[in-house]
Amino acid sequence: MNKFDKILRGILKFNILVEFIYIIIIVGIYFLSKLLKNSEIFNFITAFLVIDISNSEKKNLELKSKIKFYDSIMIACKSLLCGFVAPLFYIALFSSNYIGLMYALLFYISETQNYGFYTFFHRILSIVPSLLIQFMFYLLYIIRNRSFHIDFKGDYIVNTLTNPLLNIEIMAAYIESVNFYHHFDKEDMSYVKSYGGYNNKIDEICVKDYLSINYAIAFICFICFMITVYI
Repeated sequence: MNKFDKILRGILKFNILVEFIYIIIIVGIYFLSKLLKNSEIFNFITAFLVIDISNSEKKNLELKSKIKFYDSIMIACKSLLCGFVAPLFYIALFSSNYIGLMYALLFYISETQNYGFYTFFHRILSIVPSLLIQFMFYLLYIIRNRSFHIDFKGDYIVNTLTNPLLNIEIMAAYIESVNFYHHFDKEDMSYVKSYGGYNNKIDEICVKDYLSINYAIAFICFICFMITVYI
C-alpha cells in the first residue's frame, strides 16, 4: 500500500487528487461487492484484505530491546483492532463484506499518509470495536492483577473519541505490568505521557505472553462472529 500511495502521489502531485482516486477505488469495490455478492471469490478477497493479525507475531518477536518492546505493544494492539476485530464487527453488524473492506481500506490509507478525511472516518469507525476490546481487556486485567484501577491520566473520554487505539495500548501495558510511553505533538511542542506501572521484566517472554492474549481475544471475537453470521 505504501508503494502504491507513493506512486500515486508521484504521478498526481496533489494529495486531494490522490484522495479522489481512493474514493473511486472504494466506490468501485462497492459495485464489485454487489456483482460478486455471496460469492466465495469475494469472501476470499475480503478475508485476504481485512485479516491482518498474524503478521504482528513475526514483527513483535523481532523487537528484542526494551525500547522496542513499546513498539510491540502498538503493533499487536493495532493488528488486533484494525486487522481483525473491527472488520469482522462491521461485517457481522451490516451482514456485508463491503463494510469490512471499506474499514480495511480506510485503515491502510490512513497508515500510508495523513489524509485527514480518511483518518477521521477510520477513527470514528474504530470507537465501538475498541470499546469491545477494552471490555475484554478490563476483565482480564481484573482477573490477573486483582485490581480495578487503571489510570488514563484523565484522558479516557478524549482518547475514546480521538484515538481509540491508545486506550487499548494503555490497558495492554497495565495487563503486562509495564510502562507505556505515548508520544504526541500539541501546539508545535512534543510531549510524552507515561502509563502503566513497571513491575515485570521486559523481555521476549513478556511479548509472547501479550501475543497469546491477543490471539485469545481474537479467537473469542471470531467465535462471536461465526455465531452472529451463521446462527
